[in-house]
Amino acid sequence: MIQTIRTAGKVYFEVSMREEPLPDLKFTLDVHLGKLTKSLRLFGFDAFWDANYNDKEIILFSLSEGRIILTRDKELLENKNVVHGYRVLSQKPDEQLREVFIRFDLKYHINPFSRCMECNGILKEARKEDIIERLFPKTIEYYNSFIMCTVCNRIYWEGSHYERMKKYIESVIKDVN
Repeated sequence: MIQTIRTAGKVYFEVSMREEPLPDLKFTLDVHLGKLTKSLRLFGFDAFWDANYNDKEIILFSLSEGRIILTRDKELLENKNVVHGYRVLSQKPDEQLREVFIRFDLKYHINPFSRCMECNGILKEARKEDIIERLFPKTIEYYNSFIMCTVCNRIYWEGSHYERMKKYIESVIKDVN
């Protein structure tokens, strides 16, 4: 079933073969949505993306994990095996994010800085003394609080980029209200 959705003067399309909602908001994004993937992860959403996945693999993975497929490919959503999916119309990553936020009413589900932007892993607090050998001298000198990805071990801290990211998060939330 193809459902037409109109929001703020724009028309969006969704395919959903079942009426019951998914218990969690987890996404699988196609190859065209790599930047959107990182933005969703910044906001704390489980967003799987692999540039090497073809349409069949995306569908099978999404079915097995109970994920919503986000794509720019209309044909992918027309596949009879797709259960939950959404066609992202915008070509610009910031607009794509706002579009998905509005469609899925994500503003009530955010958990910023809780997922790794690179691999989608969960971020956990890391003790400075446990990771000190991996830090730059200036980072050691100026920062004491760190989080680390439980999958790829990437380390994050509240550097100069952190305030910009917080302002970006606030602006997106304000825009989708």
